[in-house]
Amino acid sequence: RVMEVWIKHFWGDASMAYLRGLFCEEGTENDECVVPIMGGEEYKNEKAWCLAKYNSTRCEYIRNEAQYECTVASYIFFTSNGVWALILVFLIWVTLSVLQAIISMPIVQRSKESNIPLWLTLPIVGCFGLGYILLYAPRSMTVKQSSQDLYWIGLCYFVSGGAFALAAVVGCFLKFYSVLNRREKKFKQGIVVFFNATIILTIFAVATIFTTSLIYALNIVDISLDSYQSIACMLDFGGSCTGCDSDKVHKMCPEWSEDDVKTVLKTIMKQSATVAAIFLVYAFITLRYGFLLFRHVSNYH
Repeated sequence: RVMEVWIKHFWGDASMAYLRGLFCEEGTENDECVVPIMGGEEYKNEKAWCLAKYNSTRCEYIRNEAQYECTVASYIFFTSNGVWALILVFLIWVTLSVLQAIISMPIVQRSKESNIPLWLTLPIVGCFGLGYILLYAPRSMTVKQSSQDLYWIGLCYFVSGGAFALAAVVGCFLKFYSVLNRREKKFKQGIVVFFNATIILTIFAVATIFTTSLIYALNIVDISLDSYQSIACMLDFGGSCTGCDSDKVHKMCPEWSEDDVKTVLKTIMKQSATVAAIFLVYAFITLRYGFLLFRHVSNYH
């Protein structure tokens, strides 16, 4: 449903000009089709705006029809891309499986050992980036005040990023550390155990993010009137909000309903859960590599 909210509140923005040109009636994409929600700040409603600007009463109908068609087309587009992405992931998995079957296991093991720091680059950057956005980005501060869950999710992202970074550093050490005798073998085994413990800590932190984000996304708590109106003003990049500078809460951004705000917040949490799920895959694959590496080091003679 977030597509409906996005299209509804960003319809008049310059970034939507191309879509308006596709779905609005010909010649109305920058005129009748951009009638503001509730008529904007200067008019009582859409009808009054339309009469004053174009001596017509069809503006709301033209806009609503165009937005409906745009929403349907967007759902089709994103669903098609999602299916195509799953197909590509499956093909990559098959390709990697075939390559590992063709190439000898020692070569595969050495390749993984040399590339583990690079493999962890994406989750490191992603965790620190999302943690910063949730904790320190100006537009997230008002949203964060509505629930302490967002604070803990942001903190967990930083913990996860630190754990991933520590694992990458240990991976670099393992990459360049050679085993020439029994003592060095024992030392490398200890480092691999520490590496696996770090990844287990990472899995716990990322799983906490995933669980909290999913629970919050499925059951957004009630938001007070003043909170959701303030959040609406912060979320509105398209300029559809009016009265955000007003001291009276009921006059702040009446264009956004409580359901609109909750839909956006739920989508943010669903995106957080999705990213956490991806990072969990990274962590579990890395942990599997750690166990295989320990067995590989144990077999040194």
